Amino acid sequence: MNNQEKAKHEPLFHIVKRSSMVWWKSWLIRIGSVAAALLVCALITVLLTGKNPLSVYATMIDGSFGTSRRIWALLQNIAILLCISLAVTPAFKMRFWNTGAEGQVLIGALATASCMILFGDKLPTLLLFPIMIIASIVAGAIWGLIPAVFRAKWNTNETLFTLMMNYIAIQIVSFFAYKGLRSGRYYQQLHQGRLASLNRRARLSHQYHNCCCAHCCGFHLSSLQQARI
Repeated sequence: MNNQEKAKHEPLFHIVKRSSMVWWKSWLIRIGSVAAALLVCALITVLLTGKNPLSVYATMIDGSFGTSRRIWALLQNIAILLCISLAVTPAFKMRFWNTGAEGQVLIGALATASCMILFGDKLPTLLLFPIMIIASIVAGAIWGLIPAVFRAKWNTNETLFTLMMNYIAIQIVSFFAYKGLRSGRYYQQLHQGRLASLNRRARLSHQYHNCCCAHCCGFHLSSLQQARI
């Protein structure tokens, strides 16, 4: 009876980490996985849109590598994603499944932008940069501390909690980007490419503004326009 009960409770599939594998086999598995994903996406594209999947892939490649500006934006996004993944690694090591990195980055970027706007014309550049860095770190840490406290006190699910807080952070940033800036002189500076000034003699160029605000917040200003409150 015991053997029969154990046989019934055994799962159908067993997932076991392989301790060792030849390097060429591991790379063959990776390449095969990417090729299979491309084939499945191509099939879904044909079934749903009727378009040539090769042209779709070509458009994706051109959108990422078509011009030097697109390559620069791609490298910026890669750098941001790598920094975010590095930041959440300690939490995953401690088995705290933090899925709210996007919201924490947005709140940190909002704190940085607030320092630029409030103190850009009042403080020297050498003093303003450390204040911006400290403010972003503190704001992101506080945003990440909220689900940690709920997890420690009431044993809430940190995965869902941090995930839902991403949407709250998106709406907060959208509010300040389109309600707060629109009402003041900074809305005009936003469209002129001068969101704030580091000091009276060094104003942010349009390119620098796009790099710091749009990409550091994790999405482009065009995507913010689709999420107006």
